[in-house]
Order: sequence, then structure tokens, then C-alpha cells
Amino acid sequence: MRISQKNSNSFSQLISTIAEKADNIEILNEALDSLSIEELERTKAYFAGTGTRTSFYQLRSIIMGSFIAGMMIFLLNMFQGYFFVAVISVTFLAVCASHLFIIALTFPIMLNVRLAYARGKYDRIVSLIDIILTERYTEIRRK
Repeated sequence: MRISQKNSNSFSQLISTIAEKADNIEILNEALDSLSIEELERTKAYFAGTGTRTSFYQLRSIIMGSFIAGMMIFLLNMFQGYFFVAVISVTFLAVCASHLFIIALTFPIMLNVRLAYARGKYDRIVSLIDIILTERYTEIRRK
């Protein structure tokens, strides 16, 4: 999507006002209804970027660590009488727990939460734009 230099200021102002109004659905719907089809298409192209909702690698590590830690707890409870299995289970459990703490302390969790919240607002804007564009294109086809 290319925007000319003279239209960039008006487009950036349009994007910022729509992003501010995204928390209230009624106001957002009124603001989007007042836009032309071209402005709606540009706005949709801008907000429908390739941003991710959550960090996949962080989520994958948490799920894998939780699963392995759960299996180690099960093995520890099942084979408490066997010293070798108990030591290996406790070691794996400690490694998994430390890995989960390292993930929680090193990854920017609050930044990911803010990005996910913003992505949710942008998805709401894109879905409303889709609805409005569908209505307008059906009106054009009827004429």
C-alpha cells in the first residue's frame, strides 16, 4: 500500500483517530460509516498487518515445560521406591521449573500483553470495516 506524500498527513490523522475510538464500538462504527470506500480499503490494509497476537515461541516453551514437568511429577509419584528414577525425575522437574522461571523473567511479557491488546483493537476495526465494505459493495452491485 503506497500513500502519496500529500495524503500521508491526513491518512496518519485518520489512523490515529480510528485507533483512539476503537474502544467504543458505537463511536467506531459511526466514524467508519463516514469514510469513503477508498479510505476504508486503505484503513483495512493498514490495520490488517501481519502482527502476531502472542509470542508463539514463549507459549510453546511454557506448554512443553508444563507437560514435561507434569510427566516428571507423575513418574516421581509412581516410582518413589526407585532411587535412580526419583533422582532423574526431580532433576528434570527442577530443570523444567527453572526454564519456566527464566522464560517469565527474560521475555518481555508486558510488552507482549500490550501488543496483544492493540492487536485485538485492530482486529475489531478490521472486522467492522469488512462488514461496512460488504454492505457498501452489495449496494453498488444492486444499482
